[in-house]
Amino acid sequence: MRAIVLVGGEGTRLRPLTWRTPKQLVPVLNRPLLEHLMLHLREYEVTRVTLAMTNRNALIRDTFGDGAALGIELDYAYEDTPLGSGGAIASVAAGWDEPFLVCNGDIVTDLDLRAMIEAHRTAGAELSMHLHEVDDPSSFGVAVVDDGGRITRFVEKPPRESAPSRLINAGTWLFEPGLLAEMDATAFNRVEDTLFPRLCEERRAIVGFQQPGYWRDIGNPEALRLVNLELATREAAGVVQGEGCEVAADAAIEAPSVLGAACRLEASARVERSLLWDGVCLGQGATVRDSVLGPGVTVEAGAIVDRSVVAHGATVAAGARLEGASVEPDARYED
Repeated sequence: MRAIVLVGGEGTRLRPLTWRTPKQLVPVLNRPLLEHLMLHLREYEVTRVTLAMTNRNALIRDTFGDGAALGIELDYAYEDTPLGSGGAIASVAAGWDEPFLVCNGDIVTDLDLRAMIEAHRTAGAELSMHLHEVDDPSSFGVAVVDDGGRITRFVEKPPRESAPSRLINAGTWLFEPGLLAEMDATAFNRVEDTLFPRLCEERRAIVGFQQPGYWRDIGNPEALRLVNLELATREAAGVVQGEGCEVAADAAIEAPSVLGAACRLEASARVERSLLWDGVCLGQGATVRDSVLGPGVTVEAGAIVDRSVVAHGATVAAGARLEGASVEPDARYED
């Protein structure tokens, strides 16, 4: 089976971390976010993947190349002007004659794709959608399903108080190729705004697939921190350290935490429930708590970083206290 991974968008909600690192390459357990998704696809024998991109980001292509290192065949489709999810799918899949998967490129999940494909076939579905229950669905598309699992209504990003359910579009879809004839590859359109609601209104075979399991989308720095800590707890006993880290004997790392390669913690430094990218340095007695620190960040002696985001190459000055704030790349923060 083939898959399209939608990797458009500039990661604006992840700024300042995405000023220099594309959203698809932010680290999850010290590997690029998009790598986790593609390895998940390969696990279920989805080995031909197209990245649908809105700009020619050389960093992404340089990172993944032709996909051989991941055991997949990877190609790239670029848009001169943004086409939205609908236009991108219709353009990439033009001429395909077999069912195919479409995934948002900013999700981490253990979704059982084999079970989803089997349920799709059993139901005779034209389209299947992975659904996940959340407390606040207002940032997502929301589905209403009947007792047989068919989606009868789809509403994109309703206010929380009027959302018709808490089941959200979790960003993995299985398309029958016949739907391509109903989609426009020439103009901007989003399946979430057009195709999905229309199929529901026409009482077509659009089916929701639900299963217990892990799912999170990486929409902002806090979500990035949480997915790292959750996976560290699930997969690595709570603390992950990249290669070449130097941790002083009396420094402390409180689980769950993730440290990238070549991080340095000097005497009495502390990391608590935080994500540190590669090459972060904590000076003597510095503390980082519930935060995300980008590559090459320095937190000088005695400084405290709490519930904050510090981007590439920035410095938090000695003795400073940064709380609930963000620091731009290469900036220096002082009280």
